[in-house]
Amino acid sequence: MIVDFLAGAVPDEDAFTLSEAVTNGRLRGYAEHFGGTLKPARTHAEVTERWAAAREAARERVPSEEDFLRMLDDGGIGLAGVYTESFGSRLGVPTADNGLVADFVKRNSDRVVGFGGVDPWELDAARTVDEAVELGLSGVVLSPFKQQLLPDDPRMARVYGRCEALGVPVLLHTGINWSLDAAYDVGHPRYIDAVATAFPDLKVVALHAAWPWVEDMMMVTWRHENVYVDLSAHRPRTFTRPNSGWEPLLQFGNRQLADKVLFASTWTLLGVPPADLVAEVRGLPLKDDVMDKWLGGNALRLLGRA
Repeated sequence: MIVDFLAGAVPDEDAFTLSEAVTNGRLRGYAEHFGGTLKPARTHAEVTERWAAAREAARERVPSEEDFLRMLDDGGIGLAGVYTESFGSRLGVPTADNGLVADFVKRNSDRVVGFGGVDPWELDAARTVDEAVELGLSGVVLSPFKQQLLPDDPRMARVYGRCEALGVPVLLHTGINWSLDAAYDVGHPRYIDAVATAFPDLKVVALHAAWPWVEDMMMVTWRHENVYVDLSAHRPRTFTRPNSGWEPLLQFGNRQLADKVLFASTWTLLGVPPADLVAEVRGLPLKDDVMDKWLGGNALRLLGRA
């Protein structure tokens, strides 16, 4: 079975628009870098205007549930992960409720799994983890650069401890970020190493494989039994390009770390159908059994469905 470990936001108008709009609408630096807007937003009014415009643009792209499931079918994807995040206390914008994700999962339990958002700044962050699992979600998502915390901050530890105790994974943003309000190296693998050392039984999925620090990420993944990487936010077709920075993933992911790599499309971010991204993975120089692991076997084992 092909598993798209992190497909994107729930195909609901509110959830989708809130998720999609935050990047170009609220994070200073992202619109300038990816949206073709060269002038930085420097005032509250400019940020508010950009946020409203980004939400409207996202609203035009939201798929229906039927369209979402059809996209999975087109890619031969049997199971996909949907998620929300929670960073309102830092960015001052709303996010979709975990209950909305759980409701979508319940309606499509044979096709999707859900990951909830937790704001580590909230006093009851650990309880939020409990509630997410009680709702039927399979793990939680943390975005340190959006939440303006280092991954090894003590506030994060409360979330890690509950996830470790409950046996559910933490999906943690790694790699470069373009926010002008966060350090560029918040997602460096050294922080994953610190977290995995402090919480050895915690399952950590390093989203985006920490590009451009991929070699370091491979070493951290090799060091720790419960650390995984996913391919989200990147086009697999670029992995074989000379000097792309992905050479360590192909080297170690095809051998020592074959059991640690998860396919994830984040098609909403890339604007590419999941089927195309599956095809790009199939075009990589991987052993047949490794290909099967990347495209689903590893994810099923991590989720306890193997």
